[in-house]
Amino acid sequence: MSKTKKKGGSIFSVLIVFILLLLVAATVGLNVIFSGDRVPMVGGYYLYLQENADMEPDIEENSFVLAKEAGQTALQKGSKVLCYLNDGNMALRVIYNIEVNEDGSTSYFPGTAVEQGEELAIERGNIFAVCTWYSKELYTVVKFATSVMGLFALLVVPCIILIIMLLVKIAKSSREEIDDEEFMFEDEEDYEDTPKKRRRRPAQDPLFDPERVNIEDESLEKKKASIQEHFSEKPVNEDSPYQKAVQERTMKFKRIEQEDIERAKREEAERAAAQASQQTSEVAAEPVQETATEQTGYLPTHSSDVPVIHADEAEPAPVRPATPNIDDIINPGELRAAKAGAKYNPEISGTGSIDDLIAALENEKKKL
Repeated sequence: MSKTKKKGGSIFSVLIVFILLLLVAATVGLNVIFSGDRVPMVGGYYLYLQENADMEPDIEENSFVLAKEAGQTALQKGSKVLCYLNDGNMALRVIYNIEVNEDGSTSYFPGTAVEQGEELAIERGNIFAVCTWYSKELYTVVKFATSVMGLFALLVVPCIILIIMLLVKIAKSSREEIDDEEFMFEDEEDYEDTPKKRRRRPAQDPLFDPERVNIEDESLEKKKASIQEHFSEKPVNEDSPYQKAVQERTMKFKRIEQEDIERAKREEAERAAAQASQQTSEVAAEPVQETATEQTGYLPTHSSDVPVIHADEAEPAPVRPATPNIDDIINPGELRAAKAGAKYNPEISGTGSIDDLIAALENEKKKL
């Protein structure tokens, strides 16, 4: 019942608000439209207020007249029109006579329902609207809405009412929120004060219900069993296309890895052989340089650098001791090569010029 009343009150409030807003909008619109001195025009129709009785009984005094824009509309005798008279004033008149002049132009004679024939004829361009409808009630509404009293009654008062309704709505909403909070606190206090045996289960489901624990546990166990069934380790089918593709890729990777290892071993052996050959060449060239240096005191670079010893500058031969020397038994070059761990080459050691030395080295290189 309370919900029905609340719903009905809400609809009634909405209806009142709609009516008040409509009054405010209509009042503002009428005051804007009739604020000037000219006849307002809305949607191709002129809105004219007839305040005289000279058009009765066709158009009564104090009437709201609706006149359609004339344009090229054909006019006849008896048409009620809005026109500009010869004196420049605008007025509502009836066309009581139409005459065609000698020059082909047409003259229209306006008049009132009371007096005719006193006003001069006018041209077609002075007629700008043809009256189609009038209402005394709308005249009253327009005059009241544009008056000071009407502005206060139709604009100020509805605005005040709308503001009051808005404030009441806000206060009511706040009070309902406070009442709901107090009601919740009172329910909790009453529930705590009642004996345990008389306590009733709340309408809503509690956060924790012991009776539901078993049901939730069973559901959880079913979920766990389903997960174990679908995500447990399963046997691999070695004959499946996927496993065959994996095995082929694995063997391919192993073959490529083995080829890389063998290639690295070959490159390492080649580098070791090259280093050994280079060391052998360096060791073979060292005795030649030492021999040339010991005989002449420096390493000759050209045949012209070899010193020539003349007969008058020759030193006397040394006196040999009575006991034999190791140099008499072993060639000194062979002895030095043996100490250095290198091979002695008599051809290189016996060269007397740089050209002979280079030739001997070239022969040794060809042998290698």
